[in-house]
Amino acid sequence: MKKSLISASQFFFIIFVSITSLTFFSVPSQLIAKVKQDLWLSMALGAIIDIYVAVLLYRLGRMYAGQSLIQYTRSILGKAGKVVGLIFLLFFLCVMVTAMWIYSDFLSRTLMPETPRLVFSISMTICAGLAAVKGIEAIARLSQIIGFIILLTSVVLFTSSIPYIQLQFLLPPFENGMLPAIQGAIYPGSWFGICIMMGMLMPHIKKQSGILKMKVYAVVLGTSVMTLYLLYSIVVMGPVMAGHFENPIYILSRITQFLIFERIEVLLLLIFISGSFITISTLYYAVTEGTAQWLGTKSHKPWVYVFGIIFILSPMFPYSNESYMVDRYLSYWFPLVSLIIEGGFMTFLFIWAVVKSKVSRSSS
Repeated sequence: MKKSLISASQFFFIIFVSITSLTFFSVPSQLIAKVKQDLWLSMALGAIIDIYVAVLLYRLGRMYAGQSLIQYTRSILGKAGKVVGLIFLLFFLCVMVTAMWIYSDFLSRTLMPETPRLVFSISMTICAGLAAVKGIEAIARLSQIIGFIILLTSVVLFTSSIPYIQLQFLLPPFENGMLPAIQGAIYPGSWFGICIMMGMLMPHIKKQSGILKMKVYAVVLGTSVMTLYLLYSIVVMGPVMAGHFENPIYILSRITQFLIFERIEVLLLLIFISGSFITISTLYYAVTEGTAQWLGTKSHKPWVYVFGIIFILSPMFPYSNESYMVDRYLSYWFPLVSLIIEGGFMTFLFIWAVVKSKVSRSSS
């Protein structure tokens, strides 16, 4: 079967769109209330964590050219790599289910409060599943269009918000010291690190030499754009009010207007919903292709339908309506497990691969 290929620029837009859409739906409610005006430091540290993981993935991808994360994990660790590969797959599955739940829950409570969350999960799963069947090339082409629109819309919103800015809301910096901002890095760090799916995309990128540079550019640009969104929310509404809202970026878009257009929040939602489609489609593809490689099946397409049932039912999972359990999971367990797998497992895998390479060279 011929492997679909994407360009480095398309890879850039996949990562950029993933970071912006994940931040829009996941990070604001966790970060602003805890860190307030010092969130820029948390976002910067989160980006550094992601770039660190990217360096490891790039080095491993070059050492085991043509192999994905699931494949070279087996090459490095042998039989134990089968277990570690399964952990990576379960992590991708967990991220996908979590992202789908957050997406469905947000739209159900903000845009269409009388619509069941299941409607949103069904529609997104069908669309993302079709994209996953078509392959990463189709997803990558669409990400270029959506990425450009996200940048254009961001400029419009930032410009239209200027009359509402009150810079005194950014003072005083580090009111409670730097520790809260450093601790807050776990939230963007865990969600940014989901771009560990880079390990599944590398074999599909035409020119391998520019991958790391594009990844870093995408992380820096995506982090910068979303940091500006969060800071704009604070300087317009104040840190206390912004911290009370589940998604202050959405509220910001409802406050501001562009020329004669007042309902720009609808445009903003449509754009970030499209961005979520790219992110979920890429994760969908990563899960199904990784499963096919792990089990040794010829195609990832049958697994699209298998996992589709899980993704559709994700808003109905046990405890999904328990606010305390959900908050505990999103604010503690998910970030903790994510950083262990993204940072800890990848560091261990890289060190083991380097040691194994040196031992094999010395023995030969």
